Amino acid sequence: MVRPVDFKEKIPITHHLIELKDRLVQVALVVSLFFGVCFYFIDFLLLWLEDPLPKQYAELTFITPTEPFFTAMKVSFMGSMFISMPWILYHVWGFISPGLKVREKKVTALFVFFGTLFFLFGGLFCYFLVVPLGLKFLLNYGTTWWKMQVTIGFYFSFVVKMILAFAFAFQTPLLMVLLTKFGVVNTVKMKLYRKWAFLGTFALAAVLTPPDIITQVLLAFPLYGLYEFGMVVSRFFEDPKSRELAFKQMQQEAAAKKAAKEAAQKAAAMAKNAKRKSAKKTHKAS
Repeated sequence: MVRPVDFKEKIPITHHLIELKDRLVQVALVVSLFFGVCFYFIDFLLLWLEDPLPKQYAELTFITPTEPFFTAMKVSFMGSMFISMPWILYHVWGFISPGLKVREKKVTALFVFFGTLFFLFGGLFCYFLVVPLGLKFLLNYGTTWWKMQVTIGFYFSFVVKMILAFAFAFQTPLLMVLLTKFGVVNTVKMKLYRKWAFLGTFALAAVLTPPDIITQVLLAFPLYGLYEFGMVVSRFFEDPKSRELAFKQMQQEAAAKKAAKEAAQKAAAMAKNAKRKSAKKTHKAS
């Protein structure tokens, strides 16, 4: 049983660590439970994940004795993560919500609902669109010169990693809302760094996906769309006073930079005029 922390009075950090430990134990127990369920129904999961594979490569092979077992373990873990996600998000929100106001605690259901929704949508988006296109490109690329034999270790690791990468990447709006709520970032700076965010989505896509442009683009553009969506949603959770303060600070910084630039230009012009006058005096003296 988790003992929530009351933030109305000062609490030692050990109490926070105890609560975190209790929540991690509960999450681990639920994930383990569903891991067993998924392992029992592994045939269904394997058939479902094999469906996007092109028919000419449908006969999968394995090259080591342990490959089938560890492949089943990976797929079972992915399935348990998907099923347990509402419970995981519930405990994430339960750990951070004591630091929020009473009105903000009432959005627990929305946090869990939309977090689960984005997680599932990211996984399904990958399964139905990205995986088929990525496999079609990658598997057919070298068939002109070589014969392709797909092993179960390669295929299921590829699909599981892709689906989990997209599912977690689609939590971007939720993460932006949390960072905004705790004052780490604000929507004013989010708008200012749009260009960097666009480049960052492609860098992240290059890390999370295989080295082919198709899957990278299919992750980067939805990620940037989620960034824009996250900015809109974050405004509802952001303190208007902090947003106005951040906007004023940016205006002051811009004004200070402009003043410094004008002062530098003025000093350069004065130095140039002084140099000209000195040159004229020297010329007259000669």
